[in-house]
Amino acid sequence: MDGILLMAYGTPDGISDIERYYTEILKGKKPTALQLEKLKKRYMAIKGGSPLLEITRSQTEKLQEALKKNGINAKVYYGMKYSKPYINEAVDKAKADGISNLVCLPLAPFYTAIGTGSYFNQVSESAERAGFKGKLHFIKSWCDEQGLAEAWIEKVSKLGIDKGWVMLFTAHSMPTSDADDLSIYRRQLINTANSVEKHFGCKWSLCFQSKADAPGKWIGPDAAWQIKELSKAGIKRLCIIPIGFISNNLETMYDVGIELLSLCKELGIEARISEMPNDSEGIINALYSVSAKAIHPPEA
Repeated sequence: MDGILLMAYGTPDGISDIERYYTEILKGKKPTALQLEKLKKRYMAIKGGSPLLEITRSQTEKLQEALKKNGINAKVYYGMKYSKPYINEAVDKAKADGISNLVCLPLAPFYTAIGTGSYFNQVSESAERAGFKGKLHFIKSWCDEQGLAEAWIEKVSKLGIDKGWVMLFTAHSMPTSDADDLSIYRRQLINTANSVEKHFGCKWSLCFQSKADAPGKWIGPDAAWQIKELSKAGIKRLCIIPIGFISNNLETMYDVGIELLSLCKELGIEARISEMPNDSEGIINALYSVSAKAIHPPEA
């Protein structure tokens, strides 16, 4: 039997769980008091937590319905990297259910070794510990799925923008390293942004947000820097689209919805932020398409 494992980053279970969550992200090293205070402040600003877990659960249920509707006998699981239900728990369930082919699908459409690759590492390690003997099928990227662009077009269309607006696409910043060719990440983001932008005919640019509190060089330009540069160039109307994500989470709700929006107000820029596609029809269509192709590859 086939299985599909949807994977997301995770989110703390309330303010009291933030230290545990942050410690896991830091691979067992406890955060400093300042680091912990900053993260708690961000979560408190979005009423104590993000809806990522509920959205992921809904995406799982809707994908299961789509597969059933189209006659594909596959079971859909979901697992989180840093919170319950963990990825290893989903792999354990897949083994118990007798899954022989597990399609592993990160809920991040764009590939990076440090991001996407880390999910695959967790699956492989979990499968080895559990004695899972089935085949693991890793989906590196699904940014070319038509449903993804359609989902964003549908959300941006609700903002009522015209060609007088500038579109600012944002994605999660990543640390640069010899082990990770971030030109692939950037190119995938540009291609998807192009697919969305051409529907509106606006000028646009790509930038990166939510750089971690860690040393080293990170991919840019930084979103705040880019907004300041656009302001210097006389831009007064800005449509912000967090295209590097699909679901509401801390990075979209606080880093974009509070910090970047506040910056725009300070600079006298009228800003409109797109809703996230979450479990919309376009996203489910994209997840269904990539899952169906993995289970039943098209003939050459």
